[in-house]
Amino acid sequence: MRVVVVEDHLDLRQVFVDALIHEGMDVLAVSCAEELDECMSAGMVHLLVLDVNLPGESGFDIAKRMRAADPKINIIMLSARTSETDRIRGYESGADFYLCKPVSPAELSAAVKAVKRRVSTPEASVDDLALSVSGMCLTSGHGVANLSRMDVSLLKALAMAPDHRLPYWRLFEVTERSANELAKNQLELQVYRLRKKLADIDIPESLIKSMRSEGYQLTQAIRIDP
Repeated sequence: MRVVVVEDHLDLRQVFVDALIHEGMDVLAVSCAEELDECMSAGMVHLLVLDVNLPGESGFDIAKRMRAADPKINIIMLSARTSETDRIRGYESGADFYLCKPVSPAELSAAVKAVKRRVSTPEASVDDLALSVSGMCLTSGHGVANLSRMDVSLLKALAMAPDHRLPYWRLFEVTERSANELAKNQLELQVYRLRKKLADIDIPESLIKSMRSEGYQLTQAIRIDP
């Protein structure tokens, strides 16, 4: 599990980093919001250990911003502010845990372990999607959508593609169309109708994202069943 410690006090930051490395975590450390943003752009982060009193943007504001950008991220907030009002503000900002300083390495490690258990054994999402090729249907936690043969071909190709995205010419091939302007219009109509079918089982139309002048991309993985 990748953890980023955001703490401007150098010695304290190192104590936390050492404790989490000892627990087997993949740990990065930064001192402010600007460094955190650079870190977040470099790859997936599962957990933020976030001090409230930071230079520049506060931990409260950072938590709100990170939670809005990634609702699944975990946040442990650290603060010398111990009042009920501050604790409530922390949780309302998006914290999963609000630990009052001084925080011992053992207490922080215990909170991180609790987050790790949650990350390692996530609850099954009602939005998990499964495409049955032989059954010609897409199943979600909200129901089953019956599909045409061309719908199945399109979704299967996108699901198997790198980054779940394909250009128009490749989608023409998998839906057995000639590469011309008429084919593009037909494909766009097919996607429009497919989105309507999926909406009946509460799958948002954003599942199939249009890439202007390029093609289409799935915004969520789909499991392919025989």
